[in-house]
Amino acid sequence: ASPIVRRRHFCLGHGIGRSGDVAAIQPKAAGSSLVNKLCTQLLKDMISNMLGMRNLKGVLLVPMATGMAIVLVLLALRNKRPKT
Repeated sequence: ASPIVRRRHFCLGHGIGRSGDVAAIQPKAAGSSLVNKLCTQLLKDMISNMLGMRNLKGVLLVPMATGMAIVLVLLALRNKRPKT
């Protein structure tokens, strides 16, 4: 990767999903896999404690690009729009 990309992403490669399992640890992206696992555990703990979902077995945290996130939000809002 270029030096700009390397600095921007803290020397972490995305490496998510190569094995076909988006939650699997990626051997060539150990740093990114570690950050993903840590964030997943923090999210699970937050949902369990703040929302009281004590029987929660697991969560799936999926990295998403800005464009895809915006599209999903707009699609969700479209469903909330009153029919005319």
